[in-house]
Amino acid sequence: MKLRHWPVWMGVVFCLMTIGFASMAIIAIRRQSGVDLPLSHAVLWQGLIYGSWWPFAWIVARIVARLGLKAILIAALNPAWAVYVAGHALFAAWIDHSFGASGTVVQGWLSRLPIDVLIATAITAMVIAVATWRLAQAEAARAAELNQALDAARAAAPGGETPLLVSTGSKRVPVGASEVEWFGAAANYVVVNWNGREGLVRETLTALLERLDPVVFARAHRSAVVNLARVASARALDDGSWVLTLISGAEIVVSRTYRDDILKRLGRS
Repeated sequence: MKLRHWPVWMGVVFCLMTIGFASMAIIAIRRQSGVDLPLSHAVLWQGLIYGSWWPFAWIVARIVARLGLKAILIAALNPAWAVYVAGHALFAAWIDHSFGASGTVVQGWLSRLPIDVLIATAITAMVIAVATWRLAQAEAARAAELNQALDAARAAAPGGETPLLVSTGSKRVPVGASEVEWFGAAANYVVVNWNGREGLVRETLTALLERLDPVVFARAHRSAVVNLARVASARALDDGSWVLTLISGAEIVVSRTYRDDILKRLGRS
């Protein structure tokens, strides 16, 4: 059994246990009324009622997978939740009536509603909890990949490379690429940040990036390239992006798009 399928198998076990206990309970209740209900009939009866919650779990899982754990999720879940609960309570009342339960279908529907509200709430909470756990696992894996990428960048940091000629006021000073923490785009210029200093290179960021080592230098977003070898620490944000803290203390946000691109280019995706 694959680990990622454990929520489904856990749901199957819980469903079978519920059907089993409900079947025993309904047999006992019928015996008190002088009716001998066969076990097969009891299992079929309760199986139809509790087994019909699987489509609801699937619907909730699809909505969560599509929208993610965002505020809009509640707005999308509420109508689906309300419609399914009302419909399931009516279906369960009809099943009860078909197997000889006392009272009308409407009475059974009203008595079923509170139970179905609790079951639907529990299923929704379980699906969201599993989605949260999977998201945390995925982000932890990406964080580990990021740390490996940073180690690789530090090991591959260039030495003795041809320096960049950076304009600082009226002067042009040579700056080794390994000294640079990050580059920023400024129209047809690139802002070079190194050792607490800042200067300009007359070149586009895209053109400059083509001349840099892709293991060491990576685009953080459209207007910034960061030296991974100069990253002191990294942390993941809730939206899946990263915040890289550089040796100088500066912080650079890496968007999800460029985060995945970094790992892909480093062969770690």
